[in-house]
Amino acid sequence: MKKIQEKIKSAKNIIEKAVEKYENVGMACSFGKDSMVTVDIAREVDPEIQVFSVATIFMPDETFEYIKEMNREMNLNTKVYIATDEVPELLQAENLEVISLPFGEFEAKAEEMRKNKGEPIYRADPDECCRLLKVKPLEYALKDLDLDAWISGLRNTESSTREDKDPFERRDGHVKVNPILPFTERDVFGYLEEKGIKLHPWYKKDIDGKRYRSLGCAPCTEPVSDDGSEREGRWSWCEKTECGIHNRCPLYSE
Repeated sequence: MKKIQEKIKSAKNIIEKAVEKYENVGMACSFGKDSMVTVDIAREVDPEIQVFSVATIFMPDETFEYIKEMNREMNLNTKVYIATDEVPELLQAENLEVISLPFGEFEAKAEEMRKNKGEPIYRADPDECCRLLKVKPLEYALKDLDLDAWISGLRNTESSTREDKDPFERRDGHVKVNPILPFTERDVFGYLEEKGIKLHPWYKKDIDGKRYRSLGCAPCTEPVSDDGSEREGRWSWCEKTECGIHNRCPLYSE
């Protein structure tokens, strides 16, 4: 198994390759542990790289606060895209640019689910909820920023659905760059500790011997044990494990 320094060097090489090849490259940051590692490495390659994030109205308050705090402390100049009719107060800050996206389609679909199925949309149809609150806003962000390529904090070791990902993938006219694929969960926490990067507070919670190992929207995220997959706590009531942003892209060799 590669040592962490070798993995960091490889990640930098992948990012350097992307920055050299493509005119406009951005860094998608969810502000989860993997994204925080990736954004730190990316900014060592290009300190001025555009950092952007897709937020949702269902994210926990702690995530909004963490976004503001880390954006300020690391001087990320993040652009946050969120589908909402009113930007959450906790997400408002002078040094954070928040772009509010159309919310009508989501509201209509959510109301339809409540009437027909008696459940909130994230329970009745989580795929549709993610499509409207995460996938479509991401597509908007990529167009708005005019990106040729975007960097993600995807890891092969996080779950079985991510084992076959590649460093470079192409989808919808954009190239997705995955520089930290071989990093383990231990690598990630070790990197953040070594660099003194503060963790999202949910990672520190211990709930009956379980902990949050993958962060998402509050209603769809639960703590899990250490002996399973990191993403077992996402949409635990169904077979869904991905929001759609990282669904398999056609292989694209660089």
